[in-house]
Amino acid sequence: MAITEEARVLRSDYLVNHKSEFLYKTFCGIFHETACQYPDKMAVLCSDCALTYRELDEYSNGFAKKMAEQGFGSEDIIAIESDRSVRTIVAMLGILKAGAAYLFLEEYYPRAGKQVAYDECECRIVLKKDDLLAMDLVRDPEFVDRSAMDSLAILVYTSGSTAAPKGVMLENRNLAAVISNFDRFGFCETDKTCVFASFSFVASVFDIFASLIVGAEICIIPEERRRKMELITEFYKLHHITVSFLPPHMAMKFMEYDEDEFDVRLLLVGSEPARNLKPKKYKILNVYAASELCSLISCYEITTTEKSYPIGTLNPTVEGYIVDEEGRLVADGEAGELWLAGPQVARGYMKRRIQTKAQFDRNPFSDCPGYARIYKTRDIVKRLPGGNLVFITRRDNMFKVRGFRIESGAVESAVLRCSAIKEVVVKAFEDSGGCNILCGYFVSDEAIDTKGLKKELKKILPYYMIPTCFIQLDEFPRNRNNKIDRGAIKPPKELDNHKLLEELY
Repeated sequence: MAITEEARVLRSDYLVNHKSEFLYKTFCGIFHETACQYPDKMAVLCSDCALTYRELDEYSNGFAKKMAEQGFGSEDIIAIESDRSVRTIVAMLGILKAGAAYLFLEEYYPRAGKQVAYDECECRIVLKKDDLLAMDLVRDPEFVDRSAMDSLAILVYTSGSTAAPKGVMLENRNLAAVISNFDRFGFCETDKTCVFASFSFVASVFDIFASLIVGAEICIIPEERRRKMELITEFYKLHHITVSFLPPHMAMKFMEYDEDEFDVRLLLVGSEPARNLKPKKYKILNVYAASELCSLISCYEITTTEKSYPIGTLNPTVEGYIVDEEGRLVADGEAGELWLAGPQVARGYMKRRIQTKAQFDRNPFSDCPGYARIYKTRDIVKRLPGGNLVFITRRDNMFKVRGFRIESGAVESAVLRCSAIKEVVVKAFEDSGGCNILCGYFVSDEAIDTKGLKKELKKILPYYMIPTCFIQLDEFPRNRNNKIDRGAIKPPKELDNHKLLEELY
């Protein structure tokens, strides 16, 4: 494919000036144009393999033809049960080019969860690591693209922190819409993006696909390095990483290192509330995302050390509405549930008709093309005067205690203002008499006087919002997505003895 002289300017600049391409071209088409412009530039590498843009394009063409020859096409789901590797990236692109959709699950994903996913999506084939290694990958210079904007592209299972995981059905239009926001981060052809998130999670979708459309280099950090900060920093130095995502608790550790030792220009933090981050020479963005909108929804630049940060302003591809319990818009500054509309909104949940109906609905505020459906996030937020959104809590984390409705996020924010506490979770547990007892759990680098903490809270919170107990933990349990696993936090054994509970903690 020939590239016009106009397109020979920097790819990122070209795409910024031709945003309309994302309305009618799938990722596959835009990626192919990038590969034609940067054929010999490195596209993706891991510890034992690397491919240029030409090689990645041609190997994925060959893979697409293999899938088509086996009868796979539109609306078919091909499962990949493998590792984070270059061959996996080839498979993902090849499946999209064949017009089918992929579901990626790591080798160590729980067996029961895998079976539920495979049964639900009725995938006819599961490509395991050994299958990909044994497959004779063939380079084919003939471009293949059978993808369509309204066809299924990716099936992502939610982390299931509060309920059973659900398969989110993402179409090619969702993928095209979200990656069109690459310029919010300044993604460009000189970037080297560390893909930190699991390929099972939607966070990796933006990192991989947005990088590939601009001509950046994807560096897949090995699984064995992802848990230890000293190994992560070694990887950053070795590959001159410029862009990376880290969960907030790991970002705090990274910020203890000398920033001059790295080439990092942008650090993305998210998946859980970010707190107490230190401004650096590199840009730090607090990102808010959801599987149901194909990853990135909003972002906020962190420039000061604060106990909490806004989640920022919405993508241009997203329209947001903050509503009360009756679905009516609230005034700016008032808290309500965030509803979202736009081409990023997913098709729904795989074979979960009731749950899809509950969270995906007709947009009562707009019938504009592309914005006629809304996704009800169940996130409680409020809008600040400057337009930034502040996350307050999940609807799932709202409790009735002594007849009062309590938002756990409001209590958690107050606790963080009172002490040297780094992380806190507030939950309500039902005792044997059927009463909800509010309990606080926290992590701190120093011993905390919990009775003194309660006295401080009495100055800023009504009595019914103050937890009966505060229990200090060494660390919080975390799920596979590195989020705090609230479901794994159990009630104290003294739950039925309220007086003893209050005395002990």
